[in-house]
Amino acid sequence: MRRLLSVNVSLPKEIIYKGKTISTGIFKEPVTGRVKVNKLNLEGDGQADLIAHGGIFRAVYVYSYDNYASWAKDLNRNDFRFGQFGENFTVEGMSDSEIHVGDRYKIGSALFEVTQPRVPCYKLAIKMGEEGFYNRILSSGRLGFYFRVMEEGEVGADDNIEKVFEDPIAMTIDEINSLMYFDKDNYDGIEKALKVKALSPGWKTTFEDRLAKAEVTGQNRDKYMTLIVSKKVSESQNITSFYLVPEKGEPLPAFLPGQFLPLKLDIPGQYKPVYRTYSISDSPERDYYRLTIKREPPPPERPDLYPGVSSNYFHDQVEAGTKLLAKAPRGKFFLDTNTETCVVLLSAGVGLTPLISMLNAIVDSGSKREVWFIHGARNSEEHAMGDHIRKLAQQNDNVHVHVVYSQPLGDDVEGKDFDSKGYVDIELLKKILPGNEAEFYLCGSPPFMKSLFNGLLGWEVPEYCINYEFFGPASLLNDRANVSKPKRVAEAIDCSSEVEVEFSRSGVKTNWNRSFDSILDLAEANGLSPDYSCRSGVCHTCMCRLETGEVEYIEEPLDPPEEGCVLICVAKPRNNVIIDI
Repeated sequence: MRRLLSVNVSLPKEIIYKGKTISTGIFKEPVTGRVKVNKLNLEGDGQADLIAHGGIFRAVYVYSYDNYASWAKDLNRNDFRFGQFGENFTVEGMSDSEIHVGDRYKIGSALFEVTQPRVPCYKLAIKMGEEGFYNRILSSGRLGFYFRVMEEGEVGADDNIEKVFEDPIAMTIDEINSLMYFDKDNYDGIEKALKVKALSPGWKTTFEDRLAKAEVTGQNRDKYMTLIVSKKVSESQNITSFYLVPEKGEPLPAFLPGQFLPLKLDIPGQYKPVYRTYSISDSPERDYYRLTIKREPPPPERPDLYPGVSSNYFHDQVEAGTKLLAKAPRGKFFLDTNTETCVVLLSAGVGLTPLISMLNAIVDSGSKREVWFIHGARNSEEHAMGDHIRKLAQQNDNVHVHVVYSQPLGDDVEGKDFDSKGYVDIELLKKILPGNEAEFYLCGSPPFMKSLFNGLLGWEVPEYCINYEFFGPASLLNDRANVSKPKRVAEAIDCSSEVEVEFSRSGVKTNWNRSFDSILDLAEANGLSPDYSCRSGVCHTCMCRLETGEVEYIEEPLDPPEEGCVLICVAKPRNNVIIDI
């Protein structure tokens, strides 16, 4: 029989730990009577660290009283009381080995759904008075789990707990936790976990990233390989495709649709190598990489400046047989292939290259997810791959195409070469799309990106559904009146370590959280908005001064930062650091 033994709450309070003042809500105390259950927490309860705790998917922490006896024996203690492990609900009959993520339970007049295992942290060790208790509870299999509140209501001690729904995937808390911390290369298990609809977004993102990285590892990503141009194909007046194959015929490193290829170019007349990245413009199913490159002239307002060095090198000097040095593909702008949600691909000019890769990948996979490919160009002379896109739409009922020309030529035919005159903007999307429930992918010029990014937000598209490739400071995209937080704020699935990160210009001090991929993620999660672009150590937009401490790179930068600086998008702290942000 499942039963709620105790309801425990606490508001955050400050304590002294190792000479520092920290705030924590872990010291829960039992309460009597009925307690109101809200969407975000229980009445009278609160969390100090809102990065690692709390929120819709971690509203209520549940721990089984059956574990108390085991811990009493392991720790040789008899002083435990309800709320000992920082839980909101002390329950019986709910073992981690039996509870599934996605199961739903009726308690009192409220309805709850299981979302993820508990995330232990050093504050639990403080509460327990046991140094290193974080590792002990993590390896014990006695973690407990979080509830999401599906229906608000009231609960109280001695309420019965009724299971009203069992998740069909039936993955237990034990199994999910093992995948996160111990069985990390069990990719079949991770794919199964991603099918659990109720799994919290933070854990899903971590699992998705792990799968994505698995597809492109197995090779030395920091080692250059030699590729040979097998053919060169003109796509428009100023856009050309280059097909690259391995020099020795070995398999190419895998990539995800939308990622880019880092190149080290030895260009005549340049005194040092030129580092560039170009999006791969075809499906991962091919046995080549295709780069589709626009010749970049001098800026219109400054014709005295040099044209684009690398793009003109490709157009003027690279031919079939040319050898190029490249690293394995990388980049965090790629198609989410773990869902059948409608996809809207929005591009302008040569920005279509990563989106062509995504579209081709969807078609190659046989997926029937709805795809809208909406593209803007000046006219047919500058429109690349138009025939290919039309052909895919004709052959696949789930593929929809709309092309907009801003300055069509006299012989450009509406309905054949293009579908409407003007620009790709939010009003066009509202007119031609069936609705705003989709995953949006954007790539194009800064004005194009800013218009659509903020237009989509104004159309009430959730920010996490807007994905973009933009090589420039991301702050250029955001109208802060419309945006409450930066674009890609990471969610902690682990708790903070004792390594301290200080952002000196902002006066923000926080502890490093192992869940985050980078110092940039940590900065954003603490309300800061440093500039970034590639999030892959390529463009140097995120470079900041490292005042003290040491960092390590999770992905070696193509071009090292200036001395005394750090690329925060691919760096983690080795020890306490102070960074000029």
